[in-house]
Amino acid sequence: MWSPTHTPAWILAALCALAPAFEPLQKGGARDKDKEKKTGTPARGAQAPPPLAPWRGKLLDARAAAKERNVPLLIHVILDQEESNDRYRDTVLPDPDLLRRSAAALVILANNGQHPPKRVEIVVDGETTSKEVCSVYPMFARCSEHRAPWDELYLELREEDGDMKCPQTAVFLPDGKLVGRINTSSAPEPAEVSALLAEALVKAGPGLTEEQLALVKQRLAEGRELAARADWVGAWHAWNGVLALTQASAFAEEARREEPKALAGMRAAFETIAARLVPGSAAQAFADLSRFAADVVGTPLEKDVQQRLKRAEADKAIAAEIKAWRLALEADALLREATDFADAGETKKSERVIKRLLAPKYAGTPAQDTARKLWPDVTPG
Repeated sequence: MWSPTHTPAWILAALCALAPAFEPLQKGGARDKDKEKKTGTPARGAQAPPPLAPWRGKLLDARAAAKERNVPLLIHVILDQEESNDRYRDTVLPDPDLLRRSAAALVILANNGQHPPKRVEIVVDGETTSKEVCSVYPMFARCSEHRAPWDELYLELREEDGDMKCPQTAVFLPDGKLVGRINTSSAPEPAEVSALLAEALVKAGPGLTEEQLALVKQRLAEGRELAARADWVGAWHAWNGVLALTQASAFAEEARREEPKALAGMRAAFETIAARLVPGSAAQAFADLSRFAADVVGTPLEKDVQQRLKRAEADKAIAAEIKAWRLALEADALLREATDFADAGETKKSERVIKRLLAPKYAGTPAQDTARKLWPDVTPG
């Protein structure tokens, strides 16, 4: 139990300074085996759980971040120098099953203690170095990080008499709704906390990691910019990219709202190009539609565009124009190949390609005209 008058601050500080450093997550030998028996985790062969990565900051900011990522908020409130709190720290926090589930949530570990620092070795880019951390909660660089949400949590979780029961667990959904709370002043079984978080994860649905959140925001910004430029294909891909990452967030709501507008813009562009597939403009229209077809791969328009290209190729009224366009493309490719060989000093290879380009089938193409000017001494093969 904690209240503002629970223990004078100077006594807590003195006790903490005298207390031996606590190593919470990595222990060897018999203690590991005992924990494995309690949690049901195999001693060997099981994948190590991820380390606890708690929030470093205020409660209000944590709630905003949990809502953005659509992940549950798991709160641990732990007091110093009390047996049940120490047991919670020793058994609940390092529980492998809870650590695995915690990786999909936002975790607050609140403790109002001030502890001596210690240095630990870490590996960064293959190099071993050291850094200073809190000696009792080494997942924090300094005690101010685990103290940051304490006052806000006291105001929210205190009892009517002003005391706050510790240790305490609370789990909230991304929208702030309470899923469950364990405030018996005793350390619960790790499985009880893990089950409460599992329930919240199911109710919340898929969430976002911090990396995914950054990518979603980037794609949203791209979608807005591309839509403003009427680049509907690019905008559609951006909105669809958001929805591929999240279906249950404010970001998904925006993407679902904007994606149909982008699709409508794509369809209008398709119809404008297709309307030009008539004698006199068919070649350029077919070229434009071919590029459009490459852009819309993976979109709802992909099949329609491919079918329209096939219909155009089968249209006798514009078949000659399309054939001439294809020959021009082939000739352009040969010209590039011949030029590359010539630039590399491979004269014989270049001449072989030039002779192919000078064949009658490419007569009248801009590429053949260019080849005749660049290599006037080469004759068709």
